[in-house]
Amino acid sequence: MARGASLSPTRYNHRLFSQEEICMSYDARKKEVLEELEKAGFEAPAKEAIRRVLDSYFSQREGRLENLLELLEPNNDPCHGKWIDKAKESAAAAQDALGRSEHGKLWLAKISNEEHTFFFKLMISQVPVKRDLMVKQTLDLNKAEKEFEEKWKVILSSDQSIEEQIKKTALAYEEILNSAAKEAAKAQMEAREALADRVKRSVSAVLRLVDLGMVEQIIKGATRLISSKLSEAEARKLEIHALISREEAIFGTFKEARGLVKEFLEDTSYPQVKDAWDSAEDAAEALAGEMLTSGQKDDCNAYCSAIKNELSNVFRKAEDAYKAFAKKHEYLFFGPLGSGYYQELSEDDFWKERSKNWQESKSDIHELLIERNILAGDDNVLEVSLTGLTDEDKKQVHETLRDALQDLLRAWNQFKEMSNEPEWALDSREQLKSILDAFR
Repeated sequence: MARGASLSPTRYNHRLFSQEEICMSYDARKKEVLEELEKAGFEAPAKEAIRRVLDSYFSQREGRLENLLELLEPNNDPCHGKWIDKAKESAAAAQDALGRSEHGKLWLAKISNEEHTFFFKLMISQVPVKRDLMVKQTLDLNKAEKEFEEKWKVILSSDQSIEEQIKKTALAYEEILNSAAKEAAKAQMEAREALADRVKRSVSAVLRLVDLGMVEQIIKGATRLISSKLSEAEARKLEIHALISREEAIFGTFKEARGLVKEFLEDTSYPQVKDAWDSAEDAAEALAGEMLTSGQKDDCNAYCSAIKNELSNVFRKAEDAYKAFAKKHEYLFFGPLGSGYYQELSEDDFWKERSKNWQESKSDIHELLIERNILAGDDNVLEVSLTGLTDEDKKQVHETLRDALQDLLRAWNQFKEMSNEPEWALDSREQLKSILDAFR
């Protein structure tokens, strides 16, 4: 089998072992020992006593091998320490069980030493070490996945919180522009009506022009309003910029999280789990070559198949975990950023609409204040005709209202300059989106 496979559906067909194979009997060594017993030349009573000892031992040996095998099952517990303990117990049990007979002590001592070596070789095998490594890699993945998902929740929650603040502030900014237009229109109407009333009374009564203080105060009130709206709009603009900077920092955190995932997968990834599985299988296959007798070698070959079956189950559990991780997070934490996540973070449509609305609001105010209110001719002011007034009265109207109208014009020009390019927010968003574009 090839090593170092990529994180994709496995190319390997795992063998499914039958129940008979899993519960196989490791009796080649027993047959070998009994054949040796027949050739040893013991008298019938002694031979029968030795055979009873061997039957008892090999029955225990079968159970001890199964107990060792159970430690390799796919669960979250490390098994290496328990494997060593059980193998040690088995080695000691071989000497104890085979040393009880009163007959054939020297012959049984040889068998005992061979069996002690058998379990010693099992004890120092790397099979449980590599099995535990696969388990640890899977647990590390599960732990890391939870941590990464929590990071994403915090990132998304923080971004959404800031987005809501930005939207709220942007709508307030838009309302400032709209209210400036409405209040300017109201002031224009009130000033025009007040001036028209005074001009009409003066013309109809052939009187000197009455006091224009009310008209002047209305214009000055509009000037103060525009100035206050300017300050409010500038404050909201700065607030939006500050929030966008905070969002940029969140995107930086997102970039850092993706970097952590990449780094994690370099150290604990599917190829590493596959390498651990290959190493565990190699260790299992090497056991037979470590044994002293042909019967032990045959038993180890059969045992190797059972070990591989357990290791295969552990590997499949790890493989499934990595496949699930890859499927769930491929377009979020690694690989190109998915369009859904991109849109979730960028909020593009809202800002395009806001920019358009701000441009239209600015144009409305400009038309209202410049084309209708502020520009004045010899015979009209605030769209009010001065026809019928004496030249001296016309001069008085212009001189009385000139400073107030000029102040209003200056306030408007400042306002217009501040909101001259309402696309500034969209431009800021484009810079912010460039961070996300780098992930795509």
